[in-house]
Amino acid sequence: MTSLRHRVGFTASDDDGDAQNHVLDDVEQEEVIEDLRQRNDETTARATLVLDVVLPSLRALPSFIPTLEPDPPCPILFTLLALGLHSNLTLLVHPTLALHSTLKALPLPISFSLTYALAAVWPTLSLFLARSWQVTAFSAASFLVVALTHSVLRTLQEGDQALAELETLRYRAPGP
Repeated sequence: MTSLRHRVGFTASDDDGDAQNHVLDDVEQEEVIEDLRQRNDETTARATLVLDVVLPSLRALPSFIPTLEPDPPCPILFTLLALGLHSNLTLLVHPTLALHSTLKALPLPISFSLTYALAAVWPTLSLFLARSWQVTAFSAASFLVVALTHSVLRTLQEGDQALAELETLRYRAPGP
């Protein structure tokens, strides 16, 4: 007599009693994971597009300082610093660009901790020089762009990690 193996899905009783948990088979699991992966890729593409718009548009922002205040100390230095920070953020958003860099000796892109420190120089100097709050807020624009980019990239990395973890939790039921 041959016995057939009948697979019965696990159901758990909830407090309401009406809802039943459905155990996904291998194909359904793959469909769910593929759908989540596709949504994650779409979100990544949208976030990268937003950063591609934000970074170039704010690249030269520090060169347009409000004229009500006296000139900032070393305006060329701070403009170059802002350009460097935004270029570094572009390399962080698009790591493949760093591979094509002609300056192979430089450790590009630099870490976010150093990027934050460099972006905080101008606002800190503005505070120490007792500039108006408008100039100080304006000088913090690069710092805010660094924070925005870091937040978006961290969120995208968390999404990728969650997908990788979901794939490791996949239920596999080998046949008899």
